[in-house]
Amino acid sequence: MGRGDLIEGGVEVVRRPELITLTEAQRERVRERIHRDRKTCAGCGSGGFHVGDALYLGFLFRSEPLDAYMVALTCADSACPDPYNGITLRGPEFLFP
Repeated sequence: MGRGDLIEGGVEVVRRPELITLTEAQRERVRERIHRDRKTCAGCGSGGFHVGDALYLGFLFRSEPLDAYMVALTCADSACPDPYNGITLRGPEFLFP
């Protein structure tokens, strides 16, 4: 194992090297932005999310600003039929205090 590999439920899960693990302070800034924008889950309408890792988008898509990131969101409602979401943010909006 290496590169942050994980074992979940007896299955080895390889952590992608291009993902950025957010600190708790960064996750809180993302939650504040979600609340401010009144973002809700497309699957069930809930406003509660678990904030995951970020993926840098600036080099992948020409239509995105150079400091764009996609932050993974998972609906907090365990009964949600479509729990996986995301939000695109610019780096200064959540990476830095």
